[in-house]
Order: sequence, then C-alpha cells, then structure tokens
Amino acid sequence: MADEQLAVRGITHLIEHLALFAVNDRPHSTNGQVDAATTTFVTRGDPQEVAEFLAGVCRALGSLPFDRLPIENHVLRAEASSRAPVLVEPLLVWRYGAATYGAPAYEEFGVGGHTPDQIAAWARRWFTRDNAVLVFTGGPPPESLRLDLPAGERIPPPPPSSALPTTPAYFCEPEQKFVAAHAVVGRSVAAQAYAMLLGRRLQKKLRRELGISYSPDASYDVRDADVAHVMAFADGLPEKHAELVSAFVFHFRLTAEEAASGEEITDIVHRLRTAYRDSPSGGAYGNALRELFGLEPISEADHEANLDAVDPEAVLKVGAEAFQSALLMAPGRELPGARFHPAPWGSDDVVDGRVLRSADAPVDTERLIVGPDGVSRVQGSRRVTVRFSECEAMLAWPDGGRRLIGRDGFSLTVEPTLWAGGSSLAALLDDAVPAERIVPRPQRSPDRIPRPTTTRYQRVRARLLRP
Repeated sequence: MADEQLAVRGITHLIEHLALFAVNDRPHSTNGQVDAATTTFVTRGDPQEVAEFLAGVCRALGSLPFDRLPIENHVLRAEASSRAPVLVEPLLVWRYGAATYGAPAYEEFGVGGHTPDQIAAWARRWFTRDNAVLVFTGGPPPESLRLDLPAGERIPPPPPSSALPTTPAYFCEPEQKFVAAHAVVGRSVAAQAYAMLLGRRLQKKLRRELGISYSPDASYDVRDADVAHVMAFADGLPEKHAELVSAFVFHFRLTAEEAASGEEITDIVHRLRTAYRDSPSGGAYGNALRELFGLEPISEADHEANLDAVDPEAVLKVGAEAFQSALLMAPGRELPGARFHPAPWGSDDVVDGRVLRSADAPVDTERLIVGPDGVSRVQGSRRVTVRFSECEAMLAWPDGGRRLIGRDGFSLTVEPTLWAGGSSLAALLDDAVPAERIVPRPQRSPDRIPRPTTTRYQRVRARLLRP
C-alpha cells in the first residue's frame, strides 16, 4: 500500500481479491493480505494442494478476471464499511502525511475507478518473479510446483515521506479515548525487547497499580530494511485522561532514562526466544522479508547470538531512540509536557491569488485564497494551504464540493455554496489539479450540501456594528 498514490488507493488490494477469486473454490485453507510493504498469498494443505494453489495464483496475476471487477469493487467497499477504526492511523498521517506509510491510513479512494489497463499494468510492475519470495514450512517445495510469473526487478519499499519537522512531538484528538505513542527505531532484537518491556511497564503501572487503564500495551512492527515502528497505547475514561497522559508519558520517558533490571531483561529475552522456537515458521517468514528488503538471511545461530547480546544497556539505548522519535497522540486537550513539541496544525504560508469572503461568517474571520499555485483557507490565526503540485487527491462531488488532500496530510474542503462568488470554484480547481489525482464521489443528497446559516442582512448588520 505504501507504493500506491493516494488517488488510486486500493489497486493492490483489488488485485489480491481478483487473483484469489480465481482459486477460491479450493477446500483447503487459503487467504491473502495486503499491508504497507508486502502482499501475501497463503495456503495450507497437502503438497499437491499447495502446488495447485500457488500455480493458480501466479496464473491469475497474469490474466486477472476483469469480468469480476464490478463485483469485487462492491466487495472491497463492503469490507471497508465493516472495518473498525485503527488506532495507529492518525499517528501515521501526522508522521508521514498522505503518502508512503501514511497512505494506508486513508480510504481506498481508487476503488471503482481503476480500469483493466491500469490494473494489468500495476500487476505487471509489482507481481514479478524477481519481486517475490516463496516460503514453505512443514516440508520441501512440491516436486510438481511451477510458478508462471514474468521477470521483473526487485523493488525496495519506498523512502518515507515526512510531515513532522521535529520530534518528540504531540497532537490532540478531542474525540479519542486513548493516549498513544508512535516511535521509529532501528530494527533489532533489542528493539523487540524494548517494546515488550514498555508494554509490561504500562500494564503494571497503569492497570494493576493505578487502575486507570484497561488494556495498555506496546508492539513492534517492521517497516522496511532498516526501521521498525514501536507503538504504545493506553485507554481510559475521560475523567481520568489528565492522570492517564501524565502517567503514560512518565513511564514512557522512564524507559529512555533508566535501565531495566537484569532480571527483567533476562525474562523478556527468554520469552522472545521461546516465541521464536515455538513459531510454526521459525525464522522463515522473517528471512523472507529480509530477502525482499535486500538483507542477508539470519540463521538460528545468528538469532540466538543476537538474543544473547540483549542487555539492559542495549534496551535503554533503544528507549532513548524511541523517545526522541516519538509522536504522541493525547486524548481531549491534555498536554504531554514540555519535552514534546506541538505538531504543525496549519501551514506556514498562503498562496497569492483571488480572495473570496465567507458567505456564512458574520464578520470577515474567514477567507479562501485561490491562486495559480494552489488554495489556502484562513480561519482566524489558522492557515491551511494545499498546492496543486503537492495535491495527492482531490475528492470531487457533482454538486461542486471539492476536498483537496496535500502530501503533508493537511486537507482543505471547498464548498462553493459557502463563499461569495464561489460558483466558478469547481471548474477552476478541476482545471488546476492533474486529472489523475481527481477522485469522483457519488451525488450528495440536498440536505448534505452545506448552506450559509446567516442571512445577508445579519452579515451586513454585524459589519456595521463591528468596533
């Protein structure tokens, strides 16, 4: 998903669905999954079943069933409508913006708009023999296995986009009940141990001792060849948010400043070692990712040596790295303290161009600026600018409503009905934004189209009475 441009989001997921449809009548277990860096097709069965499934997937990727396209578009929309919000998504947008590793946090805007030619070209680029790795557990590859994939090139995950000028940083989510921290650390066994330590500390302090959170925890997830994400979170009642944020930040900072005991680290290393040995695939899937990312495989002996090297100082070093790179999401309006910088909540500048006054505000507190380079909206002291060259997607409704999403994650909604002289805005924006970045949206019912809430008389009277 990180390779998808925002306006075509969902094309990889669609290909996965189409390919699986061609082989989904099999009685044994099959599935597929798309994440930020990989697309996975998985099956379990006897050797012949496995061989037939994998061969069938490869054939389907080269000749996708496009007659199935309208149905799978509906299936993808149904899947999206039933998907619960994911806690990490706001953090990804604030860190990466609307591109690379921030794009998966957005709706699959492209679903329903992909043409067979676009889909086939995407499949030819990414689903190639040289961009794939095959993993078996439970036995060697079946002798009858044949995989018909075209030649291509090994393509690494994309370099990350960035929407954060500095870290550690924070932003507030008024409707959120969680406090969460998202950190970027170097990939290592010590970093896995750190995530486990942080989760244990939060569970012990916030749930068992203070009783202000039900399910605090932390996780470690690989991003690419060099970097992993550490995510920590804790839920709590609104009346406990101030205490929750304070305690969460305190113990998050503590793991960066004070080394854990040797007993703690010894136990964590033991659990990591046991989990590795008990895994059905052992290190096979991890080495598959390493192959895709251009890294050398790690043997069991190497992994054991890496575990043996984990000590309190190594984990403390990761803790300091995690805190320094942290992005914190605070519930309500709770502030996390002076160590965290506020993440940008507006743009640094505005474009030059035509100024439109609000048809709704009683005084001139809002204005829209439309220029040859982009659009800006000014609301009091806040400015949001989306330049056309950095517009990742523009949602377009038939009634003229437009929503521009910039690469930095800032979005700007333009409703022609709310701006004096706004009748020409839709056509102007449609001409300025590249056609491939425009995402048609369905017709809105009349009651969903915003209308001014004040009359012209009220606006004029407010201006006359203004000091």
